[in-house]
Amino acid sequence: MKVIKRICDVIDLVNDWIGRIASFAVLGILAVIVTEVVLRRLFHSPQIWTMDVICMTFGCYIIMVCAYGFQKKAFVAVDVLYARLKPLAQNILHLITYLVFFVPFVFVLVPESFGFFLRSYTTGERGYSVWAPPAWPVKLALFVGMTLLALQGISEMLKCVRGIGEAVSGTDDTKGGDAA
Repeated sequence: MKVIKRICDVIDLVNDWIGRIASFAVLGILAVIVTEVVLRRLFHSPQIWTMDVICMTFGCYIIMVCAYGFQKKAFVAVDVLYARLKPLAQNILHLITYLVFFVPFVFVLVPESFGFFLRSYTTGERGYSVWAPPAWPVKLALFVGMTLLALQGISEMLKCVRGIGEAVSGTDDTKGGDAA
């Protein structure tokens, strides 16, 4: 169980730091929006690049903080029945739902997102606006974000396994999964 805890701690630490760092992209988005408003309203000089930069940065931001949100339980969950269950049942339920819903989701999206990135990079794909920025950085962020989400899913499933093992053996030092 110590090995499982160590693996979970490393994955959680990586996603925590990447999520915190990526969250600063919001400041970049804000700076571009303010720049566009000032240039357009005060100087009557709208820019062709600002909408693309805002959309691309926001897309990268969302996907890069997904694993962080998953780790911090920031997503909506309906716990009406779940909250009444014992930690063993909670961990079993979480493990089953991760295996049925989450694993197929990331099993498809991680390789597909890599394919999106690779095609975009090798073909020199550009955006559709007049500015036509390269599309591969956003697609790379999609792949990296999905990979981080998959790793966080592995961490959450291992926490459930650890919680089940501790509940069965009676050594409930720390609860796994959402039962924490």
